[in-house]
Amino acid sequence: MRDLKTKVLAGVLALSAMSGAAIAGECGYDYCWGAVGIGSGGAWGYSYGKYSEDQAINDLQGECGWDCDNVHTFYNTCGAIAEGNQGNWGFGWASTRSQAEENALGYCYQNGGGCDVRVWACSP
Repeated sequence: MRDLKTKVLAGVLALSAMSGAAIAGECGYDYCWGAVGIGSGGAWGYSYGKYSEDQAINDLQGECGWDCDNVHTFYNTCGAIAEGNQGNWGFGWASTRSQAEENALGYCYQNGGGCDVRVWACSP
């Protein structure tokens, strides 16, 4: 009887572990955070597949030498920042890189010209 209880308990634990993994995102978490950022002097950085928003921001800042002052986060999607030649910029997010870049460019052009995508990342 004890062996049966042990086997049932082991089965229940295995099933719950498998269902948790099925619910989690591709990166292993329910929310896979990412961040993109730009700063003065040409600084830029990105992060993706992070457990938390804070972790995404910290990893991004570490990459851009803590010089990124225009930072945007997202989860389970893609994000991009476009920057123009008149101090204008735009952030966009979408389920694909190309759509996130297009959105960022659209917002950038609403505020001036000369826009190019500076940084992008996807955190599905």
